[in-house]
Amino acid sequence: MSSEENNGFGPIPRKRGNGCVKFFSFLFVILFMALAVTLDDINSDEVLKEFHIHQRRDVNETVAPFDQQMFGSVLNLAKILYVSSVAIIFLVISELIRRTCLLTEELRHFRERYNGKILKVLKATYRVRHYQSLSVLFIIAIAIQIMIYWYLPPVSAKYTYRYRDLILVNMAVACLTNTFLSLKIPSDVEVSELSERDHLNVAHGLAWSYYFGYLKIILPELENTIDKSEWKGKMKDGALPAKVFIVIPESCVIPGNIGEDHPGITFEKQLPPVLKHRAGVKDRPYVNSVYQVTDTRKGYPHYCILEFATPVSSLYDMSMHPESGLNAEDRHQQVQIFIRTLQAILDSAPECQNRCVLVPICGNDYEKYPLADIITRTIHQVKGETFNMDDMMGDGDDDDN
Repeated sequence: MSSEENNGFGPIPRKRGNGCVKFFSFLFVILFMALAVTLDDINSDEVLKEFHIHQRRDVNETVAPFDQQMFGSVLNLAKILYVSSVAIIFLVISELIRRTCLLTEELRHFRERYNGKILKVLKATYRVRHYQSLSVLFIIAIAIQIMIYWYLPPVSAKYTYRYRDLILVNMAVACLTNTFLSLKIPSDVEVSELSERDHLNVAHGLAWSYYFGYLKIILPELENTIDKSEWKGKMKDGALPAKVFIVIPESCVIPGNIGEDHPGITFEKQLPPVLKHRAGVKDRPYVNSVYQVTDTRKGYPHYCILEFATPVSSLYDMSMHPESGLNAEDRHQQVQIFIRTLQAILDSAPECQNRCVLVPICGNDYEKYPLADIITRTIHQVKGETFNMDDMMGDGDDDDN
């Protein structure tokens, strides 16, 4: 996808889906089939004799061909179930050992981090997201081991004897490598997915704060605010859309004055303030500004309520601060999440729907992406009019020629 998309802002990524789960399921089927094919064979006649001895039956007793064939199929299934259940038990126990190692460190901080409550320490250390499914899977694995040991002791005895050392060594090596080589530390993709899924990003907090602390206050009152102003007539005849156009630059650099910094945009007047008692401040004012935006194609002015999204300036400040741990690449990802999250919030809030337009822009090259042209195009789109930015730029080139 081109970086020209969204006025030079670039593409805004969608939420991650379940492609990983689908591909893993495919690999699981392939590996399971490979296990069934490559698993070493145990002589079914030998096992059948030992099975008769275990059942205290005559070893020389004749077995019907169908029964022997059936026994061979059951034996192959038992081998697969045995190995699979051992793998599950091995993974669960090795993870329990690793988390127990984590517990030894957390116990040193249980007073200041967990208010001296041991139960909180145990929950924080051992809790997993799908603990119920994991518990059921672990119990099933144990039950398979017991059933094979009880009904097919030769299989259980042979595999336990053959692989017991390997199982114990693998368990120890897994714990060591996960601890000292940090193999359990999630990848950047997993961290990003976890942060987006659980709303742990800085951008999530900024978007929700922007909504609750500002947009939820001004947007429901927007039409009433315009009605109280001299712009009432322009709103009714469509010259002033009853929407707030919020510009979100990818650079996260927020200008102090739109009218002076961007040609073609002129400050007109402030709307009457929305007064709200807030955090001990009586009649705290929330003010919006009306701007005139010149249409370079037709020469006549448009009017709109325009402002930049002030929260993204915090992302820029953080990326400049050495203690924040946020670099330019992280900032780009966070502003993308900010837009997507804020749009989802506005779409789900009935009192704010169709009262706000998010306008992502590049923010680094206003000569290539003039803000006046971008806002003009957005106003035409809001009004449902056909508007082509390339045509407008082409008209400008013709005039120059």
